[in-house]
Amino acid sequence: MRRVVKIMLTLAVLIGAVCAQEATYDTLSIHDIQYVEIPSNLTGTIPDSIQETDYIGDTIVVKAFVRHGMRELYLGARWGGFVTENSSDPWSGFFVIQDDTTNEAVNTYVGYLEEGDEVYFTGRLTTYYGLTQLNLFTDPPVPVTVVSSGNAFPETPVLTLADISSNYAGEKYEDMYVTIENVKITNNDASSGQAIISDGTNIGYIDDYFMCFRALTDQEIIHWPANGTSINVSGYLRDSGYGYFTINPRDTTDLTILAVPPEITAISRSPELPTSAADSTVITTTIKDNVTPVANITAFLHYSIDRQPFVTKSMKLGRSGFTAGIPKQADGAFVRYFISAYDEENNLGMMPGDTTQQIFFFTIRDNGYSINDIQNPQGYKYTSSAYEDYVVTLTGVVMTDSTDFVNNMYIQENDSIWSGIWVYQDDFAKPNKGDLVRVTGTVAESYYQTQLSDVTALEVITPNYGVFSPVVVNIADIKNGGALAEAYESVLIEVDDVTVTNPFPDGNYNYGEFSISSDGINSTRVGDDFTSFKGQLDTLYALGDHIDRVIGFQAYSYNYYKILPRDTNDVIGHTSGIEKKASATAKNYRLEQNYPNPFNHETNIRFSIPKSENVTLTIYNILGVKVRTLCKGRMSPGTYSFRWDGLDNNGRLASTGVYFYQIQSKNFTTTKKMLFLK
Repeated sequence: MRRVVKIMLTLAVLIGAVCAQEATYDTLSIHDIQYVEIPSNLTGTIPDSIQETDYIGDTIVVKAFVRHGMRELYLGARWGGFVTENSSDPWSGFFVIQDDTTNEAVNTYVGYLEEGDEVYFTGRLTTYYGLTQLNLFTDPPVPVTVVSSGNAFPETPVLTLADISSNYAGEKYEDMYVTIENVKITNNDASSGQAIISDGTNIGYIDDYFMCFRALTDQEIIHWPANGTSINVSGYLRDSGYGYFTINPRDTTDLTILAVPPEITAISRSPELPTSAADSTVITTTIKDNVTPVANITAFLHYSIDRQPFVTKSMKLGRSGFTAGIPKQADGAFVRYFISAYDEENNLGMMPGDTTQQIFFFTIRDNGYSINDIQNPQGYKYTSSAYEDYVVTLTGVVMTDSTDFVNNMYIQENDSIWSGIWVYQDDFAKPNKGDLVRVTGTVAESYYQTQLSDVTALEVITPNYGVFSPVVVNIADIKNGGALAEAYESVLIEVDDVTVTNPFPDGNYNYGEFSISSDGINSTRVGDDFTSFKGQLDTLYALGDHIDRVIGFQAYSYNYYKILPRDTNDVIGHTSGIEKKASATAKNYRLEQNYPNPFNHETNIRFSIPKSENVTLTIYNILGVKVRTLCKGRMSPGTYSFRWDGLDNNGRLASTGVYFYQIQSKNFTTTKKMLFLK
């Protein structure tokens, strides 16, 4: 049935639509769209300004080959997927997406496309946290146009992890279907359903973007091979938004198992929270293998005290599993450990799989734990708490009022990194902001943010102890991929002198958030989790608006780090980026020269109208492409001043060059030129 619908669609639109599309909009190749010049000396994460093609915001037509069914990805109420040129060369992959597939009135028929179709797509080019994509037109809908079907694909390029080890290394392979050979699974249960792989030098990430694997993730089934498994993996490269690319296999046929080691699970220790009084800390684990009997598996416990070299001990098989003990240690000793196991074929399994990224650890504490103990990963990249599922007692100052966040509070022990934690305390009396409290509960990870839940005791030690001042931070440090993004989790922070760069970062799916930036390059989100902060439910925070200070708690949810203000008092000095100042009634129409001109930060544009009417003030680039609409609507007689901060309608900083600004009304239209210098 799907093929019949598609044939009817093709016959209906093939002759007219292609001609109309090509006549109305530019038709570009994928290479034209994707190619960007990456500086050879660049290290670290590429800023969005470098990753983004010059065509962002333009309406274009792209002819491409469909690589898979458009309903196979985890996209919510949207359809889309990876498309390609008939080439395996770099810069030949692309992504298309249609919003609101629940409304048949806006259907572009992209959902009927199949692997091997050659298609014309029409839409607006956008970027989504580093991923360049074409948002298909739905208002009005422009149907896709099928040119041919059943096409074969070029040979799959074979890459190494070094080729995609950073987003600047992997940018040219974005959205392409590639193969990575002979790598090992080092963490088969990483955050957000990912698995981490390694070639011994570089690491990479396998992700569950395709529904085949996401269905298993939603059921909380560990669906990646055991740690230590050698594999070849194929899949589509996708920018994660965190400074690295993920490999997204379509289904299990994209994973080739080369060697399977013993699988190590259910690791526990006794006592769970050791003190200097314990004679030893016993580590227990379950180990199994697909071929070797359990009795023939050789297992070892490796432990280190105070970052000294690791000591290796053989583990014994008993009724509860494999066990070994770590000797008695003094108060304050820092203990790390991991487990290895060999089968009869000498395949090595480890848990954790890559001890440079993650390791088990605890600190001997005779007088209880600090928040820093619970939050600090001690230099390891894996950021879930080492004390997850353990019951601990923590002391800190209540930083939120009981009305700010019902049944939740944030506490801090000081004003530095790793010093805050989120507490869920449903059934207990609500302490006041500024109280010093002692809380007992279970360490948990709630959507990958560390939380103290299942509270069993809450005691106010010192009423009115006093709150900590917010820590002033840079957005570059706390954004997704920022060096201190995790370190400031649940700490009250402050960013200064920011601009709203995206009023609705989730598009039509408005969740009350907006994005801000202080430099036009790095941005982070402002969320509305707190009861007393309504966030962006309408157009309160508009594109280009300036805010002197945003205060809130650093948080992580739904794949984004964000700042959570407690109430509107935490958003200070909010002014519109478009400053309208109407004077006395003007006698004539007039558009003045912008001042200053040339300009390198912002400029002001003044105009006068003698009567009430609809007015539009628009900025265009030298090619006549619309860059920014500064005002559009009915205005009273008077003189108005509008500020342009160099940002386009998407919140991106415009490039250096000549621009034109034009005023249009029923009775008056005129244009002037200005020069923007960065």
